[in-house]
Amino acid sequence: MPYIYEITQIKSPHFPWQVVAYLFVNGIAAGSFLVAALLQAFGGKTGRNGLHKAYYITFLFLPLCGLFLIGKLQIKTRFINVLWNSRDSMLMLNTNSPMSMGAWVLTVFSLFAVISVIYAINKDGLLHWRWFKKLGALAGYLHEGGLAAKIYLTVGSALAAWFGSYLGILVTTTHVPAWNATPFIPMLWLVSALAVGASAIILVLIFSKPKEYEALIQGLNRIVISALILNFAAIMIFVLSLGDWSHTVNSGHYAWLLWGGFVILGLLLPLLMKLKPGLLGSRSSLILSSFLVILGSLALRYVVIMGPQSFW
Repeated sequence: MPYIYEITQIKSPHFPWQVVAYLFVNGIAAGSFLVAALLQAFGGKTGRNGLHKAYYITFLFLPLCGLFLIGKLQIKTRFINVLWNSRDSMLMLNTNSPMSMGAWVLTVFSLFAVISVIYAINKDGLLHWRWFKKLGALAGYLHEGGLAAKIYLTVGSALAAWFGSYLGILVTTTHVPAWNATPFIPMLWLVSALAVGASAIILVLIFSKPKEYEALIQGLNRIVISALILNFAAIMIFVLSLGDWSHTVNSGHYAWLLWGGFVILGLLLPLLMKLKPGLLGSRSSLILSSFLVILGSLALRYVVIMGPQSFW
């Protein structure tokens, strides 16, 4: 019975701190790739200089996702077991299983992340080995090669979106009443990933060559403003959709973290700094607001994961 463990874990879950940490780095990794790929595919040719640096972020944070995800499992080999049926010696894909789909998306998305970081390294001219330059040329074609690039980036965007939201799908299948009461957790993770990913890219660009990447930084800043507004709407929809279970995120320190840590410090204050950059100066406002958006996403994930479990 290969799925007894999985059924037990999903229906009667215990999601420890590793899951919160996983969701945090997941939002950064998925959001950075999603924003960069969508802009490269559909954002036009202006203001794209420096966009490839987003792929470094995804590549660096993805291994952490794997470590936290495996760290949550009681038996570490279970991650392999949802990909490979050792009894029959064959690959295993169960489209009805969120865990199986999630493991496969993480695996395939990791391949896209490797291809994209090869493109970034080659574009920055960091490695000069002949064989690597050939790989870099192929990766460059998949990012800047017209129709082929648009297809690759669109598929990569879809994988990033799924990767950034699938644990929200996972928790809604559990027996935890608050998670089961709302279908909006995946939406919450996805819009949060957009804001977090764009903010992470802004920080990388600011601390590298801010003048050279000014057009891209301003474009990303506008994306963050829109994403923050979407996040505010999403959290309101989420809390209202909980109905009788809204107290699981609206009580005690969870309420302080949700409304103070996420909504005020992670959404409204960064939004104010972006709309009124003269308050602290343009550079300082960009840096501080970006850090606050990222830290606010950690508060959000902690509340949504830990709050409902504590009342179950």
